[in-house]
Amino acid sequence: MYTLYWSPGSASMAPHCCLEEAGAAYTLKRVDTGKGEHQSPEYLALNPAGKVPTLVIADDSSKGGFTMTESAAMCMLIADRHPAANLAPRPDELARGHFYMWLMHLTNTLQPAMLRYYYPDRHTAASDGTEAVVNKAMEEVAAVWSRIDAHLRTKGPYFLGERYSAADVFCTMLSIWQDCCPDTYRRFPGVKRLADLVLARPAVARIAAVNQAA
Repeated sequence: MYTLYWSPGSASMAPHCCLEEAGAAYTLKRVDTGKGEHQSPEYLALNPAGKVPTLVIADDSSKGGFTMTESAAMCMLIADRHPAANLAPRPDELARGHFYMWLMHLTNTLQPAMLRYYYPDRHTAASDGTEAVVNKAMEEVAAVWSRIDAHLRTKGPYFLGERYSAADVFCTMLSIWQDCCPDTYRRFPGVKRLADLVLARPAVARIAAVNQAA
């Protein structure tokens, strides 16, 4: 049994979708970041970084439960534990390398640029420095989306061609965060095509609805 600590509009959406795609048994525990619950002692005991999401797995072999953080890592683990869901190529397939590559690019390059836009105060000590951080972040986000869009338009519709994976789920989650890149879907039609395909999947549509309604 999985327990996902989540918050609407956060990076919990991707592993949430993967759990739903896998047909896994899970429960949700909402973390109200607006009330600072992600900084409570109880939550920090699970996730010392005070970020959402956190995944807890009740497993007899883990003696008290297994806890992990990092949204992309959760997607990878869920894909591995539920191979029938076809969320990732098998470990012996070369396509597995591209799956890793794109998922890491999304979480190591695109997502940090986005976070610099949303939290500029974390990246400058200058009292008047946040505007410059925001502007640079927007420039970087657009540049990364442009590269991703070029790949999806020429080799898509998914990151692995005709093959759907958890990397597409993660990308779709990030594509919804458009304050940092206004008109993302209009500017990057390959990204829009991917998001449309992913959001049309029943499992993903259910989770998107939960996030919008929360």
